[in-house]
Amino acid sequence: MGADLYINQLYEPQRQKWEPLFEKAARTRDRLPAGSEEHRRAQARVEECYANMKAEGYFRDSYNDWNLLWKFGLSWWSDVIPMLNQESELPVEAVKSLLAMLEERENVFQRELEALPVKEQDSFRRRHKDFEKFLKRAIDLNVPILASL
Repeated sequence: MGADLYINQLYEPQRQKWEPLFEKAARTRDRLPAGSEEHRRAQARVEECYANMKAEGYFRDSYNDWNLLWKFGLSWWSDVIPMLNQESELPVEAVKSLLAMLEERENVFQRELEALPVKEQDSFRRRHKDFEKFLKRAIDLNVPILASL
């Protein structure tokens, strides 16, 4: 489980292009003997198609120790859900507010990361940068973000 966020204008074309290829690759993989070299190659193709399907206009934050928002002392349920409209979208003004909340809590984020191994710190910093880029992209396009929380 996790927070799945979509900028549909970007995500839908990717999904439409790659989902049929993903499904075909999965069917091919499922027909092959488990553990075989052919199965491993087919699994790599499944993973490639899945990654490409989610490459544009999509951001995911898992509800576990790898939750990015929690590292800012924020919650998808308490802080973000109240910002959603009736269509489960985060309107552009709310996207701006969320971005401002992250910027205001940068010190909390840095403090949370200090206790982690360097490799994990780097991972969270990359995800933070990706999330900010995602939010700014929605603002630049002046489109809401669809949220499945």
